[in-house]
Amino acid sequence: MKIRTHPRIGAIRVGDEVYSYRYHLFARVEAVFPAAVCVKIAAIDRMHPLELTLIPQLWRADDIENLSICRYCGGRENLLLERETGIPFRVCERCRIVPPQEHSYVQWRWW
Repeated sequence: MKIRTHPRIGAIRVGDEVYSYRYHLFARVEAVFPAAVCVKIAAIDRMHPLELTLIPQLWRADDIENLSICRYCGGRENLLLERETGIPFRVCERCRIVPPQEHSYVQWRWW
């Protein structure tokens, strides 16, 4: 039986920023697997209260969105922040001119 890659994982590369809808966090990708990504989260160390430690976690492909690509077309060039506050979703210059009312949701991406 062949292992198939989840559709969301195809566009994710090491070093991309992803947002987890489950944990409401975003982090940088350390490794990519067929149905998940490995990220490292900074956490306060219990033994040494003022130290941060990086804890690796696996995030499922169903729970994440790639923040390093245009959320509408999937492009990686000329990206701008969609909004100045909140989750840093990015939009390319070409998709930025399309009014939000005309965007439609197909599978896991905006088009």
